[in-house]
Amino acid sequence: MTSTEITAVFKKSGEERLALFIDTVAKNKSVFGISDDEGWALLGDNDDSDILPLFHDASLAAAFRDAAGFEGHEIEEVEMEELLEWLQELDEDGAMIAVCPNTRFEGAIIEPGQLMADLIG
Repeated sequence: MTSTEITAVFKKSGEERLALFIDTVAKNKSVFGISDDEGWALLGDNDDSDILPLFHDASLAAAFRDAAGFEGHEIEEVEMEELLEWLQELDEDGAMIAVCPNTRFEGAIIEPGQLMADLIG
């Protein structure tokens, strides 16, 4: 994606990005996350819940990584089969998913079980 396309996606509402994420992931069968040697980059909230940011495009993940200060982290692709297993585990652990958060950390926060149901239709 070009920087103009990335900006356009990040300007969409959280709900619009969620719909775009679900459509794209259902078609491409993979997502992108941010990781390093210690594991996946997580965000937190006021309740100390773990929130895993996921993206439907590597360029969006990279833009978020840079804005969030996750230096030294890589963008990693996760295939749909592994994603569905993860979502099950994350749901059991009480974690949440940040779907394509923008560089201001705004976006839809969704329960892993709901995202799994949305993706498998």
